[in-house]
Amino acid sequence: MKKTTKGALAAGTAAVLLLGGAGSLAYWTDTATTDGTTIQSGHLKLTDQDCDGGWKLDGDTAYANQLLVPGDSLTQTCTYRVSVAGEHLKTVDFAVTAPTDVTGAQALVDEIGVTTSVELDGEPQGTATGVDVTDGELVEITMTIDWPYGALDNDSNVLGGLSATLAALSVTVTQNHTA
Repeated sequence: MKKTTKGALAAGTAAVLLLGGAGSLAYWTDTATTDGTTIQSGHLKLTDQDCDGGWKLDGDTAYANQLLVPGDSLTQTCTYRVSVAGEHLKTVDFAVTAPTDVTGAQALVDEIGVTTSVELDGEPQGTATGVDVTDGELVEITMTIDWPYGALDNDSNVLGGLSATLAALSVTVTQNHTA
């Protein structure tokens, strides 16, 4: 045989071996199936808001637009039920956002202060962070507007007849999953 024929035959054999070898790659595989599940969410809500007492002047007199003077305070207390459902929903954070956008006559706005407090079933909550709750507990939020006696600025007296408007109070309860 000639060298070229032997070379062609060797090249053809190599090609057949390469093609045959490429198709003979073997590996194992398997598949298993795992059952799915239904997921249901719990909830965290503030319900049954009750602010029926309305604003009170100096803690006991219903406020009906009486003219206020330094030393007076207005309070409003609202109650809510905490509605919780969830296996690990045991701790929450309360945030009470007292309005910072008191609008109106600046001389009056400068003299009054707004504070809030949170109680859970009658117990003050301080920072209201990491509070343990159970479904149906009562939360009491109190907002107070103070006009301190002896305010340094006398512009509100000189000008007289001033008015200010306090925006709505915002109460937020947030899941705390660190416990």
